[in-house]
This record gives sequence, C-alpha cells and structure tokens, in this order.
Amino acid sequence: MIGKSKVLRIDDDSKPDWYDEIDPVSFYEKHFETTFLEKISVVYPDFIGVSFALKIETVLGESSKPDLAIIRKDYKEWYIIEAEMGRHSWEDHVEKQVKVFTNGVYEKNKIANYIFKQDSTNILELKHLENMVSLIHPKVMVVVNEHKPHWQKEIKKHKAFLSVFQIFKGLNGFEIFRIEGDTPFVYRDKSHCDFLKGGSNILMVYTPHFITEPDDQEIQVTFRGKQTKWIKKSQTNGTVALIFKGSSTFLQLEKKYILYITDKNEYFLDLN
Repeated sequence: MIGKSKVLRIDDDSKPDWYDEIDPVSFYEKHFETTFLEKISVVYPDFIGVSFALKIETVLGESSKPDLAIIRKDYKEWYIIEAEMGRHSWEDHVEKQVKVFTNGVYEKNKIANYIFKQDSTNILELKHLENMVSLIHPKVMVVVNEHKPHWQKEIKKHKAFLSVFQIFKGLNGFEIFRIEGDTPFVYRDKSHCDFLKGGSNILMVYTPHFITEPDDQEIQVTFRGKQTKWIKKSQTNGTVALIFKGSSTFLQLEKKYILYITDKNEYFLDLN
C-alpha cells in the first residue's frame, strides 16, 4: 500500500520519476530498521551505526531493548536508537522505552564489547569504546517513519531526540528517503542568536567570526531538516545580522537560537 505523500524527482537527462511514500500503517518494522541502518553512513556521515539488541536496565529494575546505536567516529558522542512505527502509541509504548534508555545503566565492558562485535566496518576500537561508554552517557533518539508532532513535544521532556525517516518507492524499484527533525552532526563552531526586536525577519548572531561570507551574500541555513535562505549584513558592533530571504519566516520570534557551522562549512540553526 502507498501513503499520502509523493516525491517527484527530475533529472536533466531522464524522464521525471514519481516516488510514493510507503504507507506507514502497512510498513514492516524490521524493514524500516534495516533500511535505516544501511543508510546511516549517508544520513549521519560522522557516525558509525550498529545493531543493538542488548537489554538496558535502570536502577529501579525497568528494562527494554533498543534497536540500534550510532557512535561518533571520534568517540565524543553516541546515541541509543529506537526505530519506531508511527502507528504505535506514545503513552503506552514509546515513552516507556525512552524513559528506560535515558535513565539506563550502561556497564562499560559489556556495552563496549557488544558494540565492538557488532561493528561490520571494523573501524571502531575496543579501548576507545570502553573509554567512551565509561565517560559519556548515550543520548537517546527515536527514529520514526512518519511526521509525529505530538511525539516531538513529549520527547523533549525526557531530553531525548526525534528524527523522521520516510521511505518512498518508485515504479522503477528504487527507494528515496526524506529526513526531518533532529539530526546529529559534528560542528566546528557556534554562536548564540535571536531575532531583533521589531524586526521579524532579522536574526542577530552575536559571535559571528566563523561567518566568512561577504556582506550581501546569500547563506543557506538548515533548521531541523528545512532549508532556509538568508542575506548577511555586518554590524558596527561586531555582530552579524542575517536577513531572512522571503516574505516571512516560520521560526518562533520569541525564542533564542544557536547557529552552528560544520567542518564542511554548512550552517545549521536550532533552538537554544
């Protein structure tokens, strides 16, 4: 069965191809989990993904099994991943797992050895994994196959993350993917910023030394999977104003933000 959404792919040298969303209701969970694991090197290029089926327990005796883990290649960050179907209930199913994983006890040798054995890339080193697990508590992320605004609101209460990974299939047999929500990435610098009072389209960046583009140049900034375009304007007080290119922005003007730049000079904006 197909879902409600479609994607049209147009290449200059071939005819247009329509891709239909695989119906979230009829989706097989194992297929979703396997597909996401196969694409982790593309979706999160700074991380290595592994299957992860160890039972995680809390000090209160609660337990649950996640699906995957991703480990940053420099061992400075790692995530426990729960691959979920949108048809499942947040209150009766997903929330319990998030609570267990965020409050779980992660024993150094047991977890590190398990990850090491699951690594099909043979890149991860056991000593570094042991050090990582002993010093860094994992972040928790739910990856779901459809847009779930209710989950997004609730998951923040547990200081966890939500990423949407939608799969579309064409008549040609190929699949394409859509990403939305939280996306782990490695940044080399960041700055606090917020909207100028009385200027609904002007974002003030307070420590903008990493923004090297000249004034009046267009800058692309990604906010939770959405591409936005801005024009840079340097200010006399050392700050930088980014002027939204368009009639209005969907961002919340009263909120504070952080602007990140990656090693690839890509800009990302998120709530502070």
